[in-house]
Amino acid sequence: MEFFDCNCALGIPGVRGLRFARNVTELQQEMDFCGIDRALVYHTAMRFDSPVIGNRLLMEEIEPDDRLVPVWTILPSQTDELVSPETFLVRMRQHGIRAVRAFPDEHRYMFDELTMGDWLALLEEKRVPLLLKTNPVKIAGALAAFPNLVVVAIAQGPHSLERYLRPIVERYAHFYIDTSSYMVDGLIEDFCAKYGAQHLLFGTGFPHNCSGASLLRLAQADIADEDKQAIAAGNLSRILQEAQL
Repeated sequence: MEFFDCNCALGIPGVRGLRFARNVTELQQEMDFCGIDRALVYHTAMRFDSPVIGNRLLMEEIEPDDRLVPVWTILPSQTDELVSPETFLVRMRQHGIRAVRAFPDEHRYMFDELTMGDWLALLEEKRVPLLLKTNPVKIAGALAAFPNLVVVAIAQGPHSLERYLRPIVERYAHFYIDTSSYMVDGLIEDFCAKYGAQHLLFGTGFPHNCSGASLLRLAQADIADEDKQAIAAGNLSRILQEAQL
């Protein structure tokens, strides 16, 4: 079974855990150790420093290939820290970037139509996946304004947030959840029985989580093999391919 991690980082994190990858070599060693084939990678500087710096550092570290797929982080356009959303997408195409991330809580901005409307309208139009680390209330508000936006909710834990997340799953066809926080026994099985496997993406949360925990939980889940493969790699591969860059 192929594993394609939607949520991992290289670089020294703001709070150092037991394991982290300072560079590409160490990240690939971690992936090899756990049996992870591919990864959608961001740089820790995007989260703990600035996307202006982190996006650049990521491209200095890696070249897009079949194993390490880079993802950039966005900021509100009002502060002019990044180029315009339209120019940003042109540069994404030039560098082989097919998804973006946002950290509104860490970067201190409102994630709503007022602040991010220009970004969200463009991402929705182009079907570019947005990996979003924030609370489900903000996610639901953004999707109410942009219902066809492709959103991957990242690190929704450590406790189960199903009472928040499942109403969003039922309403929005392009809403996905990464499995880095799906450690509750039987949760993957229950989710798939109710909604199918199409809304889940395998993610480790490395280096804030141990990579092997999420992998083992999915590998041992009592679901059909085709559902495991969809979660492990198929769903992420599909939504990246659907991005109209």
